[in-house]
Amino acid sequence: MRKRACSGDLRTADFDSQIQGLSEFGEAYLPLGETVTFAAQVLAKIRQVYRAKNFGSEEFRLYFHAMSKVMSGGRLPPVPSCVATISETGFWLTGPSGMGRTATLKRLAEILGKPFMVEGNHPAPRRMWITPILFLTYPTCGTRAGLLRDMRMRVLADIGTHATDSNALSDLERDDEEAAIALCTLLNVGLVVVDGAGWNCVNGHTQRIFSFLLKLRQFSGVPVLVSGTSAFMHSASYMGNIATNLFNGPGLHIGPPKPPVKKDDDGSVPKSQGVWTQMVSWLWKEGFLPKNCEMPAGLPEWLYEASMGRFRWLVQGFKALHIALLSNAELQKPGVLTESLVKHIFNATLQLHNGARIAISLMEGGPTGKGKLQFLKNLDHCSTADFSYAQVEDWLDEAILKRV
Repeated sequence: MRKRACSGDLRTADFDSQIQGLSEFGEAYLPLGETVTFAAQVLAKIRQVYRAKNFGSEEFRLYFHAMSKVMSGGRLPPVPSCVATISETGFWLTGPSGMGRTATLKRLAEILGKPFMVEGNHPAPRRMWITPILFLTYPTCGTRAGLLRDMRMRVLADIGTHATDSNALSDLERDDEEAAIALCTLLNVGLVVVDGAGWNCVNGHTQRIFSFLLKLRQFSGVPVLVSGTSAFMHSASYMGNIATNLFNGPGLHIGPPKPPVKKDDDGSVPKSQGVWTQMVSWLWKEGFLPKNCEMPAGLPEWLYEASMGRFRWLVQGFKALHIALLSNAELQKPGVLTESLVKHIFNATLQLHNGARIAISLMEGGPTGKGKLQFLKNLDHCSTADFSYAQVEDWLDEAILKRV
């Protein structure tokens, strides 16, 4: 979460100012160590691909300029060897819904920055766009045509002006995948991200989307990163070699962290430790509570149960907890904030997610026939481990066959 410059002043500010200050609390984000490592791998590959694009090489120069003809109906040229030899450019990011995948990608997009124009000298083009990242959302219609339409709108939003022709890049509206590949090359896209894929996206068109992304990577050399829930990415296994070839690079699974554990601190009272405890402690400090208001020792354990280890639910519930603490100073006194009260606040805040929470609870003891419908309705909230059961495989086989 971005630090608020006036956070110190807000500790003594009036209630309305404090509530206004908490408006940014939903953006709270503390990256895990493995997330930072994954981002570093992606950035390293982007740099490698950019370095390989050498306009001093006649092979690459002819390839780049041939892409303009592809935009006019020409055929895709083979990717030059300087780019073709780069491997592991298909990244994947997965995990249950609410674990911070989109938040991670938004921070990555901030690092890479917006498209910009550069001026070059011969033999490079005199003027050329550099697009560090093309951030797309998995199309709600679940089709390749929908993805290309979204690509067109994203590009026009990033580099278009009030003078841009309303028919610009209209080939993408006609589901022209080769024009889309040429466009990514001409705009020097560093990374194509497709985020937000969930179980409801899986249909008979999913394979065409994967095939397009694979073709995009193979004919342009642009790295591709697909982010989807565990349910969506598990369904990719039904596509065989297409998924295997597309996701040929590093990936990251962001799952619920382990429950907090208590360890003796030099023989004193046991204290909670672990990633979850660090997250809870950080979120406690991100509020505007008086410095002498100490966090209850059992809060990490209480909140792990209340939010079921999901970061999004933790942040949502924590914001409500901060508001309750600010609106009632009595709760800030030692021993007043109890486990039952904290769970009551979280349960009231997360009541719209009760269906998903029930499904998660049902899966903790393994799949049963009784929990089938609840499970299928909330697949995106389930962990990767939930898909290892033979019973679950049978349910998914049945569900996918109905969509093909």
